[in-house]
Amino acid sequence: MPNVVDDSEIDFNHPLFLHLSDTPGGILVSHRLVGIGSYNLWSRSMGIVLLAKNKLGFVDSSCKKEGYAESHHSQWERCNAFVFSWILNTVTSELSVGIVFASNAAQVWKDLKEQFDKVDGSRIVYLHREIATASQGDSSISTYFTRLRLLWDEYNSLVPVSVCDCDVSSQNSKHLAQQNLFQFLMGLNETYMAIRSQILLMQPLPTVNQAYSMLVQEESQQAQSSGISPLSDVTALYSNTSGSSDRRRFSGICDFFKICGHKRDSCYRLHGFPSDFKFTKKKGSSPVLAAHTHASTPVVESDSRSDSGSLSTPSFHPAPIFTRDQYYQLLQLLNKVPLAESTLISANSVGTVSQGISAFSGSWKDEGDW
Repeated sequence: MPNVVDDSEIDFNHPLFLHLSDTPGGILVSHRLVGIGSYNLWSRSMGIVLLAKNKLGFVDSSCKKEGYAESHHSQWERCNAFVFSWILNTVTSELSVGIVFASNAAQVWKDLKEQFDKVDGSRIVYLHREIATASQGDSSISTYFTRLRLLWDEYNSLVPVSVCDCDVSSQNSKHLAQQNLFQFLMGLNETYMAIRSQILLMQPLPTVNQAYSMLVQEESQQAQSSGISPLSDVTALYSNTSGSSDRRRFSGICDFFKICGHKRDSCYRLHGFPSDFKFTKKKGSSPVLAAHTHASTPVVESDSRSDSGSLSTPSFHPAPIFTRDQYYQLLQLLNKVPLAESTLISANSVGTVSQGISAFSGSWKDEGDW
């Protein structure tokens, strides 16, 4: 018969003590048990939390109900229910259906261990390959080392190394530590070739944690010398792209034609179109703008017989064919309205000017906007 512990008072160090923050609906760990692949990480995480709460005895059968006085049996049932609910909260719904009718938390823990604590050969091969082929790539030193550390820990949990006090065991542990160091250094980028060579030439060889510390310092120095941080490449690319996009969206206004998109000193209709300018005709163009175009640009002839209906590349004439009298009449007609007030001219009066010009030079065709 087991020894009965008769504790008159349950303090905070007692396994049956429940803190005010302990709730049955709490989720103790973020890693959920979904199958064989996640059991090692889940059981390790749950074991740490239960040990911190002084409730590990409820799953390893070291804290049994029979070991306490009858007056504490109800408190033991409460603690067992708490641990049971914590286990249910960290497994999938499919697994919880199969364990919800168990009698106590120790039995549930034992059943899960028998079901999922398997040494899967395919998982071991996968981890071995991932460790051997791990490389830094675009990751920082910290991210690369953390990823490699997780692979080492999972591999060691599946293939544990025997530990004893003999010299052979000490040599094996030292050999495994060197293996981890070499695997970590092999996956570094070529920018760390110099510091990697220095680490390999050190006698004795540093531990993998010491090598990691040296590489983090080297990474920081390289970032300071280049003026950028390792994680600022994407931000710089975005800034350059957005800046160039803002430059393309120019919001200037031509003070002669009152058109957005350019200024007067770069107005094609005032200073002439480039030879490679592509003319397009827009529907619903303003008659006032068309009249200004006829009055301020050279005569343009274009071929309207294109299959697509769009205007072909225009050809420029040296000068309109006007007589001297027609030229002076045209100047007098244009000088009736000051240049500052020319933008307020009505469409009808401008249309008259356009008709007068067309009478001298024949029919004109729209070049379109630019």
